[in-house]
Amino acid sequence: MKLSQAATFVIASAIAVGAFVPSVPATRRMMMGPSNSVFRGPLAMSDSAVVDAETVDESAETFEFQAEVGRVMDIIINSLYSNRDVFLRELVSNAADACDKKRFLSITSDSSDGTNLAKPAIQIKSDKDAMTVTIEDSGVGMTKSELQNNLGRIAQSGTKKFVEALGEGSADVNLIGQFGVGFYSAYLVAERVEVVTKSMQPDSPQLKWTSDASSSYTISEETTGAPIDGSGTRLVLHLRDDALEYLEPAKLEELLQHYSEFVEFPISVWKETTEYKQVPDEEANKDLEEGEKPKMKTVPETKEGYELMNTNKPIWLRSPSDVTEEEYKDFYQSAFRASYDEPLAHTHFSLEGQIECKSILYIPGMLPFELSKDMFDEDASNIRLYVKRVFINDKFEDIVPRWLKFVRGVVDSQDLPLNVSREILQKSKVLSIINKRLVRKSLDMIREIESDEDESKYIMFWNNFGKYLKVGVIEDRRNKDDIVPLLRFLSSQSGEEYTSLEQYVEGMKENQKQIYYVTADGKEKAQMSPAAEKVRSRGYEVLYLTEPLDEIMIESVTEYKEFKLVDVSKEGLEFDDEDKEERKKKEEELNEDHKSVKEYLETALAGKVQKVKMTDLLADSPAALVQSAYGMSPTMQRYMKAQNVASGGSDAGMMGSFNQAVLEVNPSHPIVRDLEHMVKTQSEESDEAKNFAVLLYDVAALTSGYEIEDSGDFAQRILSMMTSKAKVDVRDAEVEAANEAQEPVEDNHENV
Repeated sequence: MKLSQAATFVIASAIAVGAFVPSVPATRRMMMGPSNSVFRGPLAMSDSAVVDAETVDESAETFEFQAEVGRVMDIIINSLYSNRDVFLRELVSNAADACDKKRFLSITSDSSDGTNLAKPAIQIKSDKDAMTVTIEDSGVGMTKSELQNNLGRIAQSGTKKFVEALGEGSADVNLIGQFGVGFYSAYLVAERVEVVTKSMQPDSPQLKWTSDASSSYTISEETTGAPIDGSGTRLVLHLRDDALEYLEPAKLEELLQHYSEFVEFPISVWKETTEYKQVPDEEANKDLEEGEKPKMKTVPETKEGYELMNTNKPIWLRSPSDVTEEEYKDFYQSAFRASYDEPLAHTHFSLEGQIECKSILYIPGMLPFELSKDMFDEDASNIRLYVKRVFINDKFEDIVPRWLKFVRGVVDSQDLPLNVSREILQKSKVLSIINKRLVRKSLDMIREIESDEDESKYIMFWNNFGKYLKVGVIEDRRNKDDIVPLLRFLSSQSGEEYTSLEQYVEGMKENQKQIYYVTADGKEKAQMSPAAEKVRSRGYEVLYLTEPLDEIMIESVTEYKEFKLVDVSKEGLEFDDEDKEERKKKEEELNEDHKSVKEYLETALAGKVQKVKMTDLLADSPAALVQSAYGMSPTMQRYMKAQNVASGGSDAGMMGSFNQAVLEVNPSHPIVRDLEHMVKTQSEESDEAKNFAVLLYDVAALTSGYEIEDSGDFAQRILSMMTSKAKVDVRDAEVEAANEAQEPVEDNHENV
């Protein structure tokens, strides 16, 4: 594998170790225990591996980087990180680790004199004149040997072999997470880095480590710079010319709010603030009379100082019983920048066992803006992943299935399987465990809304997010059975309200064994459907599926409980309350009794329908178009046609075969009886009968949800019928007028 491709291979099973944190003595590691460890791992190496120093002068020594460090830095700078903004996240995380270790050692050290018990903090300051950004923590600090081990090499024995394997493409990806490379992300934006540090060990000098990412670095005692109070580390980044945007406090503040707003230790940024205050207006008060109230003016006052950035508290780390509903709402609105949205539900839980993590999930009260145009918008942030309260990413595709794209929340873990850049979540059993738990908790929240006494809450949820549940039925086979009861439909008996499959089953007629549905473009067209009329006339409820997505979804729901779902717009509709043989015999008799009109329609509509059949299932409609068992509904036909045109194809001819439905005719309807009379009394070439037959098909197509193929021809047939009717009406009117004109003459004659 080429070196430039290394980033695609660097997926790990552990978090990268912090560069500022020296190794913890074995006895203290035992005291902390594996589950309570807050550090990124040991950084110690054997003393024999340390490169001999070359004395430059009395105060500075030059050291050579180990070869693998240079290669890893090259990977980091050129390949590993997709966004160089993460340098601040990495360096602040390292500083937080150093602060955490200092707190631990201050508590456990027998020799603590009490001077190091103050809560450590992190301060960040930019200097536009010097083109530097300084990140300073009051953490544990480092000794000279720790500077050599932590910053002069990758902190893990066997690294050289790993880097060699990396170049050959045979590296074990499970090793990457053991290497402390976060510090080297500084070189994404800096051409030179200075590390000034003072260890909390007694009598430790203040040291300065400097390197420009070349083959060497220097270490010297720092006597000229500002002294470090107690212990800590001051990291000075001399920025590249193309990274000067990071000199702006607003940019630093933005990154801290994005990545580090929940870090435990206080993070402050040096910034200039302007305040406005009221002062007496000397000019306006020159002629002020005695006892008169002095006039005031507003003047700006500019101040400089450190301002605390991470004021939000990670409430997911607290026990759910200690968090109030108001705190949950405030956290949601703050963390997800949703000031005007109140979540419909939330859940707060922990995972223990193979992986330990804490999480809070929310169902929004309204559809997030970024999902209003694209329901699967890649830029929409839903589940935010944290590691030890440091934001990692919110674009992990596999942490929840995409049908839960609308769910928002945080997942915080100590040991997620991230790669070395902490940007990619490794596919693993751990990820599968998290995925299953998040899905289960999300479904619990939805069921909680469904069972709420306030039914309007679930209606609001369904109107906003119902389409996501439909996608879940299609794509998530594992959870399909849990999603289906949450679906909602309009129906022939529900009026303006929604109904569920469970409610449908509860209202079924005695001995009914099927659930009936019809697809259409909206409720009104579904009500007009002659196919639905066949079922409604018998007293059965019909579900209305009014979106293209519904038809795709319903293919995955062939049964609910023991009841089969049946599309009433398909040929061969059967009812539970009649004998199949009797139904077949009756249809044969109808076709035979009305053979003449049946054959005439088949001839007149050749190429438009597959066949014509007589039926007594229609109540008020003269005819209906139905599809064969595997045919497409008119809604799906339009969708497929649009897709074909959008992909550059032509709609001509493609949909012709799809439109060849079956025409079911109601022989008892007056229009059909009229047509049958025309067929028997007029010649086969009669235009009137032919227009009548085609118009019957057109009306059936319109009411069944199909489109008229030739609107011009349809208009001509309508005009022809209107003209014919108008001529008859005129002739009848003329005859009637003539009769009325003769009546007075006859009356006068009689009188004479």
